[in-house]
Amino acid sequence: MSMDMGRDPDEYLASGDAWVDYCEGLKEAGQDLFRERAPKGPLDLAEGHRYLARMVRFGLEHILEGGDPRLPVFFPSLCETQKSGWDNPDNHHTNAYLSGAFDYRVWGRKGDSHTMSFAVYGGSLGREGGRRTIAYTKIDDLEVDEEGRFEIVLSQEEKPGNWIPLADDATTLMVRETFARKLTQERSVLHIECLSKEPAPELSGDFVVNAFRRSLRFMRGSAKAFFDIVDAWVPFPNVFHEGNREQAASTLGIPDQLYNSGWWEVAADEALVLDLRPPDCRYWSLSLCDYWGASFDYRYWNIHVNDQTACYRPDGSVRIVIAHRNPGLADTNWLDTAGHDRGVWTLRFLEAEGDHRPEVRRVAFEALDQLA
Repeated sequence: MSMDMGRDPDEYLASGDAWVDYCEGLKEAGQDLFRERAPKGPLDLAEGHRYLARMVRFGLEHILEGGDPRLPVFFPSLCETQKSGWDNPDNHHTNAYLSGAFDYRVWGRKGDSHTMSFAVYGGSLGREGGRRTIAYTKIDDLEVDEEGRFEIVLSQEEKPGNWIPLADDATTLMVRETFARKLTQERSVLHIECLSKEPAPELSGDFVVNAFRRSLRFMRGSAKAFFDIVDAWVPFPNVFHEGNREQAASTLGIPDQLYNSGWWEVAADEALVLDLRPPDCRYWSLSLCDYWGASFDYRYWNIHVNDQTACYRPDGSVRIVIAHRNPGLADTNWLDTAGHDRGVWTLRFLEAEGDHRPEVRRVAFEALDQLA
């Protein structure tokens, strides 16, 4: 079911058909929970339904409330309670919709993040070709005062000072902040305004109907983009696949970050042992997610590790054990499965060269203390 864009929007809303069609579209989108390779356990289905609810909330908040590029507003897009696309627990993402037809001013104050960047994207996850990166700028390359305050102009025509280019098909600004210990560190303060001299538009039936349509397209497009990838991993568990920079770029990945992901499986009496020798890089991390693309709840479970929180062995390597309970081993980093026996894992290496995938062993939990 899709929204009937051929009807007069005011009549469409007045008849009640617009809401019915939107709800029917949500019903169809929910069938993605029952893909052939999607896990069907009680916990998996509970998380799948929460995923659907989060995507509905994202669509209504970002597209209906903040989807007019003449009235931009920042909303969290990936955080503790809004997740998709194998989110990084160390990251906080803030999005605003924009258009290449206008100029914008962004200002604020940087928080405690280790790295911070501003990315402008074109295209859509719901359309052929996915997303494309128009501009990617690190805060290191911008003028920031001693108190962390900054101001940026976004436009197609180059401007003096801090400037980020737009293009005709620009649709989204994403601000990423990466933290060593996100839950205890301060996040940035951000503001955005459109510099157009046009008067603020009134809400219209056309905008609402179009927002419903865009929200449904976003849900279905996101599901296809990410679930198709996971489905290809499921038959080959406990492997980190070679990073695909082109695929990452089409799914809102960071241009200078390499992603090694895959599907993992471990029974209650087993453990996965990863031996990693981190490269010389600005940041690395490993995180665990469910099939639907949401990291396990890192507020309550220890499900990720990064270059700052990791315990290193005397030779500089890192051993990570993924198991249902803590083995209590020295010089070892334990990641909790948070009640899961399978899911997606992702290694991230920022500004690193080469292939650094770890050795993976699936062993009996009771044999962990016998490993070299």
